[in-house]
Amino acid sequence: MIDPKLQAVVFDLDGTLADTAADIREALARALATEDLPPIDLASVRLMIGGGPRLLVERALDRLGLADDGDRVARLTDLFHSEYITQHNRLSRLFTGAVEGLQRMKSAGLKLGICSNKPDDLCRLLVDSFDLHDKVDVVLGSGAGLPRKPDPAPLLHVIERLGATPETTLYVGDSETDVKVARAADVRVALVSYGYTLRPASQLGADGVVDSIIELAPPLAKSA
Repeated sequence: MIDPKLQAVVFDLDGTLADTAADIREALARALATEDLPPIDLASVRLMIGGGPRLLVERALDRLGLADDGDRVARLTDLFHSEYITQHNRLSRLFTGAVEGLQRMKSAGLKLGICSNKPDDLCRLLVDSFDLHDKVDVVLGSGAGLPRKPDPAPLLHVIERLGATPETTLYVGDSETDVKVARAADVRVALVSYGYTLRPASQLGADGVVDSIIELAPPLAKSA
């Protein structure tokens, strides 16, 4: 599915390369518990992921029927961040086909990047946990002085750092936000079918939908 003219592929992280929902739920539950609030079930948390920690907390409080209190949101967002670090991605995993797909793309000479609304330090922690340094050239999360997706600025920044252009880049995500950021950046977009989204990926207007990252990768060279 990779266009021969492509020079770079940029990925979303949560719900695209990595299944992180269980760790996010645990960190959120511990943060909520500091105010005697009940945990949110995993299925609901999966649908709250994608806009960064503050939006996650706002969605959780809304799920619990609580008013949007700015001070409480800020406090719980900070707590969630610190609790997530202590999780150290113990319950997270890379989706099937992600590692082999990245390896094939890298071997084919493509530049690879990550552009996520997950805080930058947490993105890098995940890259460390799964030893992706030799596969991913640029990692950019939120909090790096740029607006969050679907604003195109972070995606365009990653593309520039990869030495590519929007015309020679494919963006891969799992949600409507990912389609919106790709369209705003004038970049082609593919979605995975298994991500964190309420509506099926096939209904979100991407250029293509795959069941595994490996479907996007060039085939292995045949031996003579």
